[in-house]
Amino acid sequence: MTILEARKTMPSATAAAVTREKHGGGFRVRVSLLEDTPSPDVNPQDPGGSEGIAATFVASQLGRDLTDAFGDKDVIILR
Repeated sequence: MTILEARKTMPSATAAAVTREKHGGGFRVRVSLLEDTPSPDVNPQDPGGSEGIAATFVASQLGRDLTDAFGDKDVIILR
């Protein structure tokens, strides 16, 4: 839902990035809209720059579905 709501303010977005990073004892998860699909060597801390950030969440742990989706990577690109 976050991505769909954010598309109203950035209709030119063609992809979204979901990133995770360690934050204290938990994680910070950021959802960013992207105007172009990033290359595989994208910086996981800043995949879309700060202009397309749709949401930032901090959690002590991630649900199994999100943990499984990330696998051993810290960035998920949705096209």
